Amino acid sequence: MRTNLILVPVVALLVVGCSEEMSGPPFRPVADVSQLMSRILDPAADLVWDAVGTVITEDEYNEWQPETDEEWAAVLNGAMTIAEGSNLLMIGERARDQDGWMELSQNMADAAMLIHDAAEARDADLVFELGETLYRTCDRCHNLYWVGDEDRGRVRDANPEAPEL
Repeated sequence: MRTNLILVPVVALLVVGCSEEMSGPPFRPVADVSQLMSRILDPAADLVWDAVGTVITEDEYNEWQPETDEEWAAVLNGAMTIAEGSNLLMIGERARDQDGWMELSQNMADAAMLIHDAAEARDADLVFELGETLYRTCDRCHNLYWVGDEDRGRVRDANPEAPEL
């Protein structure tokens, strides 16, 4: 009986602690999806996509990749910014729906973290290869949710209250 009396307050504390934790902090988004894209995600993606490449012309062969600690840090920062930025896309009214939007945002985070790991390993070939994976995750989402462009935007009605991209 005494053991049961000790367990009751412990269980009560766990339940109260877990319920508070589950409610989470009061997020207050300040940017819309368009602003997140143009000011955070697109510049971060450029850090990744522009880090490794090859241009072959009739006259020359130009290849580049990060070489210094600072150049690799830029790729790491870009990848981490994309991964964290995908979380921002899932907060509040930014989410167009709870299905495709969430899955595509998570796919973007996953691709970005693979690039982050490749950059930590300083594997330029893998960063380049995974850049295509990241591009495809972005493109899949844009093909469904990009609103206001004649060539894109097919799911506007999923959340009519959501601001345009």
